[in-house]
Amino acid sequence: MIISNNIKKHREAQHFTQEELANRMHISRQSISKWERGDALPSIENLIALSELLDLSLDELILSKEDLPLPLNYGKLKSKRVFLYWMFFPMLLILSGLLSLKDLENAFIPILVGLWLGGMVQAIGMIDLRRMFTYFTVTKSGIEFFSPKIYCPSIIREILALFNKRSTRFILYSEISKMVIYFDNTGFEGHGTTVAYRPRQYFYNREFFELHLYLKNGEVICLNLDRAFFPDSNERMYFCPMFDYFESRGIQIIDNYNVLKSIKKEYSIIEEAYKLKEKQNN
Repeated sequence: MIISNNIKKHREAQHFTQEELANRMHISRQSISKWERGDALPSIENLIALSELLDLSLDELILSKEDLPLPLNYGKLKSKRVFLYWMFFPMLLILSGLLSLKDLENAFIPILVGLWLGGMVQAIGMIDLRRMFTYFTVTKSGIEFFSPKIYCPSIIREILALFNKRSTRFILYSEISKMVIYFDNTGFEGHGTTVAYRPRQYFYNREFFELHLYLKNGEVICLNLDRAFFPDSNERMYFCPMFDYFESRGIQIIDNYNVLKSIKKEYSIIEEAYKLKEKQNN
């Protein structure tokens, strides 16, 4: 049964034994055991007590939803090796220049060439290397995201991220009034025109696809959702469960572009968003 499986799973996640959970609820251990075997169901009062002790909403406790692994790093490169593969030669040139600073004339050229090559990789590469530092992390209590305090070139931020150095900010779910899934479908002018949305092979020619967080203090924070475009990505797999989790924390979700529906039904996010625009224009 769904409830029995959820009780056992989340009890173990909180590192409670059956005896410890029973003592906190002032009931017998046998009652917990019966619930987890599916031999009996907890009363409404016990369900409420379980949700509080296990730090779950009632929906999370009684409904079957795909597990959301927390913390979830949304948009993060799977391995630092990807960055090193693309940027090894530019970094080698920059490093050799820095090691030769005593001879400014010989140091200046490799540093300049390294920065230029690094910039070219950033501009035309098949992978968005900024994901080294621009990802956000969904946790049980809130969202941690990249929040720079001063300007710094992307390549420097990426190198710092190699050593887990990045400027972040953390907001609690209680600070968020609503979330808006935003897709920029203004680039398509209709079939047969010279202006159309372009294939998304390269990260730099994509429409904006973002999560807008509206805080209770009036601030709006924009987080990149691009990784959901890739069918085999973890971000695509956990996209809907992630928003189910946000809703379970009492946050209003606004999805005017039918992104959640498109992902659930395995439709193309892009095509469905532009179809919606065409319907609105007709």
